[in-house]
Amino acid sequence: MRFLLDTHIFLFFINGDNAISKKIIEIINNPDTEKHISIVSIWEITIKLNIGKLKLKDDINSIYQLLDKYQVKIIQPSKDDFITYSKLPLIHKDPFDRLIISQAIANDLTLITDDQYIKSYPNLKLFNT
Repeated sequence: MRFLLDTHIFLFFINGDNAISKKIIEIINNPDTEKHISIVSIWEITIKLNIGKLKLKDDINSIYQLLDKYQVKIIQPSKDDFITYSKLPLIHKDPFDRLIISQAIANDLTLITDDQYIKSYPNLKLFNT
């Protein structure tokens, strides 16, 4: 199975937050599991750190080191992702989340999220946390 980590799932993981299940922790820790994160998540984290809406024990350089450590690949938005984005129903209005949803659908990735709005999207493979 190929996974896409939602931004908050990755943040919970790196901060040691108990809000994520042991199954998710096992997936992220498993070097044989194909894991992805969207560049949009990195962008969102950077923006929120910069404006003071997010506090982390690590800086943005450390985020990249952690992605390498856990073998999480960063995916860039593609033409297919934007085509999928343009066809999404307007269930969720956050543009970051909408692009993550589009990337999961267009790239046939199973999204790991706790966001209830995201879970409302049709044609989206979700990991049952």
